[in-house]
Amino acid sequence: LPVEANAPAGVPANWIDLFKESAATYCPGMSWTVLAAIAQIESGDGANEGPSSAGAEGPMQFLPSTWAMWGTDGFGQTGTPDIWNAFDAVPSAARLLCASGGGNPATLAGAIFAYNHASWYVSEVLALANEYARNYT
Repeated sequence: LPVEANAPAGVPANWIDLFKESAATYCPGMSWTVLAAIAQIESGDGANEGPSSAGAEGPMQFLPSTWAMWGTDGFGQTGTPDIWNAFDAVPSAARLLCASGGGNPATLAGAIFAYNHASWYVSEVLALANEYARNYT
């Protein structure tokens, strides 16, 4: 799925490249498939960006209060991080997950739980991430 039809040099041109570059840059040790799974579960890879009934927004479904802490000017245009822009939202999710232990396989589940406080969510993200790993790596 394209992120930007005419992506300038140095900017990920599709969702998979964006997930890979975000994980490598903002959370070494975490597989890009975790970001891919979260993006699919949260917004269908940007197809339904909300706001949700809880007030979450954008392709990675950040609450504005969480975005205020973790919003990152990731890839592409510089400036104020944009919750609605995948080039900022995906790296921001990687950064948040890493701060919660996402770069370590032993603490990855806890990091995903910190992202969305539900055990079923952790199970779904890990299952989908494993499926992506089988199909895309």
